[in-house]
Amino acid sequence: MTSAPMIEQYLNRLALSEAKGVALVTDLIEKHLARYAFSSLNAMAGQPLSLQTDALLERLVVNHQGGYCFEHNKITYLSLKHLGFKVRSVLARVMLNGKPTNPRTHRMNVLELDGETYLVDVGFGNKTPRGLLNINQRTCTIGHDIYQVTRNGDVVTVVLHEPEQPPLTLYEVELYDVVEADFDVAHFYSHQHPEAIFVNNLVVSLITASHRYLIRNQQFLVWDAAGHLITDKRIDSVEELTQLVHEVFLLQPPKAVLETAFAQVTANSAA
Repeated sequence: MTSAPMIEQYLNRLALSEAKGVALVTDLIEKHLARYAFSSLNAMAGQPLSLQTDALLERLVVNHQGGYCFEHNKITYLSLKHLGFKVRSVLARVMLNGKPTNPRTHRMNVLELDGETYLVDVGFGNKTPRGLLNINQRTCTIGHDIYQVTRNGDVVTVVLHEPEQPPLTLYEVELYDVVEADFDVAHFYSHQHPEAIFVNNLVVSLITASHRYLIRNQQFLVWDAAGHLITDKRIDSVEELTQLVHEVFLLQPPKAVLETAFAQVTANSAA
């Protein structure tokens, strides 16, 4: 199957509304987040993950393998281009640990629409915004969450303000032009370097209109739409992990991948 039909298959599965412009892109974001889970399973299993379009769409859309930012946000980029939008991909520094020296290891998209510029991100795990972030506005409200957006030249900083939580800086987005080879380098580090976060930590997340679901190593966590933690459960076996991955996160990874990831998680916990 070639790329264009696979992109059409992806868009058809999302069952997008007849909306146009911002409403259409928002619909795509929300439906992607609710159907295609963020996952580090393949990275933990040591698999080389091709970003070639056909292989990427086959892995995430056809085979329901899950993926992380370099995978999810490339699919979104390809889909928005297919729909006729003016969009490009950029790199960002993840700032969750507060270190300004973090490398640029997050792929996301910049959308130009009706004279405004938006950040489009469907690959930031449990903290992924459920909609568009307008970089020309100081604050963007999505549901119960408020995003503070600060632009300094070609660098945009996004800070999340959740109810009853301290402010959390998500990322510094650099608006400079980059090429696919730049993403290949960052992607290779992120899923192959022995010290990379996703090589050493199990992270699986799915975001619906009503809940945020997360596996973080041996924890299964669920928050409601208002940000209240309603489930905090330990995962004690690969069978429990498999059931959650299949039934909650809608993924179908190979059994060997699940076994390898869980073995590494338990080994890390015992170290």
